[in-house]
Amino acid sequence: MRIIGTLPQDPRPWSERRDGALADTTMRTTIGLVTRRLHLARQHVYRDFPMGETDRLRSVKDKREAIKNLDTLLAEFRRSVEDHGGHTYLASRAGDAVDIVRTIAKTAGVRRVVKTKSMATEEIELNQGLIASGIEVVETDLGEYIIQRAGEKPSHILAPAAHKNRAAVQQLFQWDARNARMEPPESDDPAILTRYARERLRQEFLQADMGITGGNFLVAETGSVVIITNEGNADMVTSLPPILVSVVGVEKILTDWQSLMHIIQQPAMNGVGQRLSSYTTIVSGIRAKDGVEGPQAWHVVLVDNGRTALQNSRYEDVLSCIRCGACLNACPVFREIGGHAYGSVYSGPIGIVETSLLTDLRVLPELSSVACTMCHACADACPMDIDLPGHIVSLRKEKVERHRTAKGADLTYRWWARQWATAKGYRRTIRMARFGQRVYRKHGLLQSGPGLASGWFQTRTMPPVAGQTFGEWWSKTRGGEGNEHGGK
Repeated sequence: MRIIGTLPQDPRPWSERRDGALADTTMRTTIGLVTRRLHLARQHVYRDFPMGETDRLRSVKDKREAIKNLDTLLAEFRRSVEDHGGHTYLASRAGDAVDIVRTIAKTAGVRRVVKTKSMATEEIELNQGLIASGIEVVETDLGEYIIQRAGEKPSHILAPAAHKNRAAVQQLFQWDARNARMEPPESDDPAILTRYARERLRQEFLQADMGITGGNFLVAETGSVVIITNEGNADMVTSLPPILVSVVGVEKILTDWQSLMHIIQQPAMNGVGQRLSSYTTIVSGIRAKDGVEGPQAWHVVLVDNGRTALQNSRYEDVLSCIRCGACLNACPVFREIGGHAYGSVYSGPIGIVETSLLTDLRVLPELSSVACTMCHACADACPMDIDLPGHIVSLRKEKVERHRTAKGADLTYRWWARQWATAKGYRRTIRMARFGQRVYRKHGLLQSGPGLASGWFQTRTMPPVAGQTFGEWWSKTRGGEGNEHGGK
């Protein structure tokens, strides 16, 4: 039976999300600066570290093989975790994963949770599920901490608060400090803002009953969860609270330690342009009897939520995604509208594809048609060689075949395709456009148009159809010499 996943979505229509994003000059400025800087840094790190390309190609091969053997490797991983004192669970759907974590927390009497950055927990809306049960949840990644204060979702897979400038962060922290009866940050200097967050979070680490992490990779051979960060908060979350829960997508599996060594650099190199992330935290079991740190109880929740349905399909390579964000940094559409306009927890090119595939086109099916220009920049940037443009085209075709597009749009494009399939039909549409454009022409430009074209003209104008096409001119000046029609 195919497992169809669920994802949270913004209920606003695409036009409202898009227009709101385009009107947000602060977001567009900060997102533009961040993505361009990260994209340039990626190019530089590959130039300065030639071995990175060799490791990348090996990583693609290893990850593809691991996905082919997903069931076997997951079984091996679970045995390894349980051999080292941990507990594993397989959650078919998002709600199942939330229920598992909530049960663990309630059974242990947990009242306060600290978390590392995790897209999987955003996907299943774990925070909301725990808070509804009376459990306090605190994000400890600085970017996640900021957007939690703002009551928002991440705007970037890698940099959750990339859409906010430091003035906005200071304003949030001043409000937060008053509620916590702390001295508010006195300036928007990044060092001062970071110091404030560190002071707040230090107490949260010490008082937490449970830590929750995501995971960048799962190593089947050793039963290890690998967490990559640039702040070190994962070390605190995994070592101080007595209970640790790791929530990880099943596709994160790797075969062995050797595979990890090849791929471990890829998220940092492609995401932020560094040879290696500042911190790599590896959890392989519970605290030893004579140990002083590490969890006394460890639970690993493996989330499917539509992932295994992609195995042995033309979309299988999507399961190789390492969540580096390189495709977002390269995407011109993402740079203009930011992550929130997509309406899904996963944004950018990979978000277009994953949102549609994990939910079987039931969540935000319009994304593949409205949020991609087919420039192929994402394909060039993806370190795992995922065919993102090809998948987006396939999704567009699949939507039409499954009648998931507006009927009016289908009829319009089918008529257009039939007309432009022949030179005669093309010439016919030119004559029609030349006649009809008089209604929409103003100051020498087309300012609006009928039907589907009306939306296109909301943000642009265009020159009118020429009074004489090249073919017409050629026929007239050359007296019919040659074939002006280019076909029948």
